[in-house]
Amino acid sequence: MYNIYTLFYFIIILFINLIELKIFLKFFYIFNLNLHEKENFLNIYIITHKDFNNNLTNDYYKILCDDCSKLNGNYKINLISSNIDNELYKKKIGYCEGSKIYYIWKKYKNNKINTKYVGFTHYRRIFSFLNKIPNLDKIFREYDVILNNRLYLNNETIKEQYYEIHIGKNIEQIIKIIKENYTDYYLAALKTMNMTFGNFCNIFIMKKDDFIEYGNFVFGVLFEFDRRNNLNSDEDIKKYIEKNFINKTKFDNIVNSINYQRRLEGFLLERLTNIFYNFKFKNKYEINVIKP
Repeated sequence: MYNIYTLFYFIIILFINLIELKIFLKFFYIFNLNLHEKENFLNIYIITHKDFNNNLTNDYYKILCDDCSKLNGNYKINLISSNIDNELYKKKIGYCEGSKIYYIWKKYKNNKINTKYVGFTHYRRIFSFLNKIPNLDKIFREYDVILNNRLYLNNETIKEQYYEIHIGKNIEQIIKIIKENYTDYYLAALKTMNMTFGNFCNIFIMKKDDFIEYGNFVFGVLFEFDRRNNLNSDEDIKKYIEKNFINKTKFDNIVNSINYQRRLEGFLLERLTNIFYNFKFKNKYEINVIKP
């Protein structure tokens, strides 16, 4: 009789342990699933070239700088240097934030980074939600992209504004390249050039596949622009500006400086980005950006 009770006791203990093990394994699976989903949900890259004050702690944010070893701030989020394995690093002034966007785009395209959503902001312009990131799945059920608020150009078109403060013929070259090589975008390009507002500064959150398509378009056009104008380095860009830029007498020294105008591809990238927005997205969700 004693042995029967002992056996029954051990069966009960074993049963309880199996239940506890099952609960533990289920919890472990759910925890790891949620961790995996979190790691593959969103990256928002904050592009900077210098230290900035911030209170960002949400690890969806990443700081993106040419060389993060030069940053001395006390940051609580990951820092990523974009000067390694980046063909555009030698043209970093010309491309501005574009060289860093390119660095990340290559990694997404080659599947070295894989998140559901990818976004970009600047050290001076962070989405106003800061650490409290909204429910992106809910937003993207209704909208196609998240952008910073549009900027109106005082009744000037995007094309007219570019002619006024930059080298006008560059816009003509860009439109020609699109017409020849990216015909699907051509009507959107013409429409964009005649709009009196745009979402500038290359600030956005997109779905991963849209971001890859975006990079295919904007960098494809810019690389062809560089090829046609023999722009292979920052020094080439400087010489090109010195030769082609016409002094804009109504503007201050910033617009008329060679160093400002050397951000050539960066200025063109802003216009190409708007062309892509108007080609790809019907419903755009706009959010304020603030200085952190």
